[in-house]
Amino acid sequence: MPIWDRIDSSVLVKEPGKEACSCYEMEMRFNGEIIQMITQRTLHLTSEVKAKVRPLIENIYGFKSTNQESIKCRNCKLARQLKDKFGLCYWDLGDKKNNVPHSGLFRSKLNQQAANLLWYRNKKDEGIIFDKFFSLFPMPALALVYTAAECCIDEWSDGEWVDISFSSGDYREDHGILDGILMELNNNGRSHAKVDLIDVGDGDCLSDDEINKAIQEYQQGGGADGSDEVESDLESEGG
Repeated sequence: MPIWDRIDSSVLVKEPGKEACSCYEMEMRFNGEIIQMITQRTLHLTSEVKAKVRPLIENIYGFKSTNQESIKCRNCKLARQLKDKFGLCYWDLGDKKNNVPHSGLFRSKLNQQAANLLWYRNKKDEGIIFDKFFSLFPMPALALVYTAAECCIDEWSDGEWVDISFSSGDYREDHGILDGILMELNNNGRSHAKVDLIDVGDGDCLSDDEINKAIQEYQQGGGADGSDEVESDLESEGG
């Protein structure tokens, strides 16, 4: 479903509103004025996320503004790779020519850097104040980061940066996320904000098999920074 659909705005406002009223044992009728106030805040949030994700995309993946045709060509190739089969969600883009698949799903540096910048800047930020809703790290928040990232990558699809509106009709929540990564994002974010971690039960953790598989993939890949792999893959295509 779209991140934000104006037709469904009243539904999207009323559902969490009812939960908030129940939590604080109060009653509230959601008239048009209240719905408009909340939807305006949501639209502001999506704009804020895109504005903060854009420089991360440029720094992590190396998009560059230039008059050189070779670099414009590289920008185009990089944008295509990151868009192909959700490449932006992976640590390693693989090698399409040699049939090497993507690996390291949701291990990109974008995860933690964006989370820290948006929700864990300090002890008064949302990820800390509303820790109940950030443990696990909320799936819609990470989906919003990746859809904003997709929009930012599209801005480089022709080789030169062109501003593209982050509209609900074009960018959708298509990303499934592992609970273990969501917990890690929240824990690392709390550390970034210099507050204590939250203890979780065994049922909230990854299984031993899942952890061992992740460690093996990490060691074979050489780390969590996919920038070198992006460069080498582009070079193999003649970029």
